[in-house]
Amino acid sequence: MSAARRVRAAVAGALVVALLAAGVVAQPAPFAVDSQATTLAGARVTVDVYRPLETLAEGADPPDAQAAAAPVAIVAHGFSRDRTRGRDLGRDLAAAGIVAIVPDLPNVVDYWGNAAAIRDAVAQLERGAFGLPPTWRGQVLLIGTSAGGVATLIAASKLPGIAGWIGLDPVDRSGTAALAAANVSVPAIVLLGDPSVCNLFGSGRSIAQSVPTLLRAQRLHGASHCDFEGPTNSFCRNVCGKGARGMDETVRRETVDAALAMLRERAGPAGAASTQPLRPDDAEMPQESPPDAARAPAPPDDRP
Repeated sequence: MSAARRVRAAVAGALVVALLAAGVVAQPAPFAVDSQATTLAGARVTVDVYRPLETLAEGADPPDAQAAAAPVAIVAHGFSRDRTRGRDLGRDLAAAGIVAIVPDLPNVVDYWGNAAAIRDAVAQLERGAFGLPPTWRGQVLLIGTSAGGVATLIAASKLPGIAGWIGLDPVDRSGTAALAAANVSVPAIVLLGDPSVCNLFGSGRSIAQSVPTLLRAQRLHGASHCDFEGPTNSFCRNVCGKGARGMDETVRRETVDAALAMLRERAGPAGAASTQPLRPDDAEMPQESPPDAARAPAPPDDRP
């Protein structure tokens, strides 16, 4: 090899090493994703399944299949949105070892209909579905954004024994959530954005206060309503406002951390962890909305 070629090879090798160190060269994703057509509560929908690579293949029969099945989070999108708005959270959950089931909800405004679809998904998981082995209910979490937060809350109120419910800036325009919240018996965490027209100026705070098993409610200062979905779009930002830089990543990190904590608390066969209400002394309730927010006009019907 000539001296010139040796120099070029050395430069190329050094560049590859530098790119790897900087994380620029793409690495294999620690999860797989596939889309499946299925029926939930009588409606045909599409579901995206984000699965850690180490999860068991369908049909595997380990000595303790219940213990071997990966935990599952069902992620529900907001009003007039679809499953694609849960992509970023689905990826982060799967990278953390949690299977993410992200369906298109069958109804636009019917909270109870969407809750029925979510409950059906849980029932199917218990039997074995979506390419997964049967999953014990105590390994299933419900996570919902905006109106999806209300649908998952209603479902959680009728699913005792699941690992928990996480509401991401939940929005309730009918009072339905507060009524359902009183019947929730599983651990609950609520993450809230800054008050805006799109979250009814912090309506998630009253939802959180209605849940008897609330672990914590936390306002993420600087977070827009749009930061609780991902990817979002310019329409949402134009209507709801743009959050501080990096808040979408903060929301997802807080959500994944909350999910992992709930699953650790519920790890093991039924009865291994307490299902009594937990209210840490340092639980943070969000601040009241600014006085001028209470006098703001009602939100538009086309809220994303």
